[in-house]
Amino acid sequence: MSKKKNVLSIPDAVKVISFVLAAVLMTSCAQKVVFPDSAALPGADAVLKVNKNKNNNYELELEVDNIAKPNRLTPPRNNYIVWLETRSHGTINIGNLRVSDKNKASMITVTPYEPVRVFISAEDRQDVIFPSSQIVLNSDEFEVD
Repeated sequence: MSKKKNVLSIPDAVKVISFVLAAVLMTSCAQKVVFPDSAALPGADAVLKVNKNKNNNYELELEVDNIAKPNRLTPPRNNYIVWLETRSHGTINIGNLRVSDKNKASMITVTPYEPVRVFISAEDRQDVIFPSSQIVLNSDEFEVD
């Protein structure tokens, strides 16, 4: 009985290697911003990856681990809203951060505005245009390379 070996053809192997290299280059070019510890969410670990793409837009990927649901805050809220502070367009609501049953949350977005800081507020509604005073996570200011 002969054993059948699974061997990639050279064109397929080149495609796989190209994909892996592209993925490594995309993640290695991204700037990583680690959020400082928060008194409002002491166990939360937040990391933001920022990358300026070839179209001069900014790709943002936010991941938060160990984040309590907003209804567990004092006072309880319904939503976490992610805010982008920009160099020339003020502060912008970039969306609702949904928390999973495993206390994780993530968001990926693209913006034409150069970010200088990202923060998360606890809000009763999603459609707010100004952040409340209940800021739960706050990055330091950063510059995109």
